[in-house]
Amino acid sequence: MSQNFSSKWSVPAHITGLFQIVENENPLEMGSRGAGFSINNPVITQAEFCLAEVGSLKVFFNGVLIDGKVSAEVARSFDEYWNDKELILNHSSQLPTEAGFGSSGAGALGAAFALNELFDAKKSKEKLGQIAHQAEVNCRTGLGDVIAQYHGLAEIRLEPGAPGIGVIKQLEWPIERKILSIFLGTMSTKEIITSKSHIEMINQTSEPLLKELRNSPTVDTFVDLSYQFSKKIGLMSTIVETIVEELRANGYSSSMIMIGESVFVVGSNVELKNCVTFLKEKYPKAQFWINSLALTGPSIVSK
Repeated sequence: MSQNFSSKWSVPAHITGLFQIVENENPLEMGSRGAGFSINNPVITQAEFCLAEVGSLKVFFNGVLIDGKVSAEVARSFDEYWNDKELILNHSSQLPTEAGFGSSGAGALGAAFALNELFDAKKSKEKLGQIAHQAEVNCRTGLGDVIAQYHGLAEIRLEPGAPGIGVIKQLEWPIERKILSIFLGTMSTKEIITSKSHIEMINQTSEPLLKELRNSPTVDTFVDLSYQFSKKIGLMSTIVETIVEELRANGYSSSMIMIGESVFVVGSNVELKNCVTFLKEKYPKAQFWINSLALTGPSIVSK
């Protein structure tokens, strides 16, 4: 029995601060306007196969077998290569799923790049980005993470869509500014981005805020507008709102992560370490990560 492995592909996690949902019958053109940033805390993906009588797919996250519907959607774009193979996609990450870190988008991109390499499919990078974006949109697990993670850095998503279709511009982000992520619980993206009442509230609220951000594309403006957005749309749980208000009252630049029961804080490394100390005793169940901005999109970690 032969066995083959791809390289391990690293795709950065992504945090959105504010967004606007743009519907379209074409999944490549559907997506979001908005703003966010990629962090140097990746999802690692490796693809492997062994010969089998019938094609099959298994998806693992941190060693646990999962439904993996987004990864399966990506794999369908490579159907012709594994009809006689048992295909396995292994994803791993420090960060939890359904918490606003764009793990499904990162997994989709990682799967596309890993499968392309594994089968020597010779698809362009842009095409792989489009495959990942379409998978996310079809599964309603995200709208704008893929194009952001494809490029890295911090971005304003000017127009919706997949890589090569959507339009983004860079959000100014001083390299010394780090990001503290605080995880408190999960939240369903699909439930929110398919709800008419949520869509209406999100889109009405985000329109003037995004216009203001386009006029002043700085990290400080971004965090403040993200805070205004999260307050107005009513998605903050009690604990998220309590922590965000407490942090801002103590001079920390913070807001809610969209969409999850999670919080982000922007500051120097020293400030963020002090922030963790400030919160740890009060919220012992919270999880904390301090990361820098991710400077690139999908990349190979090791063979």
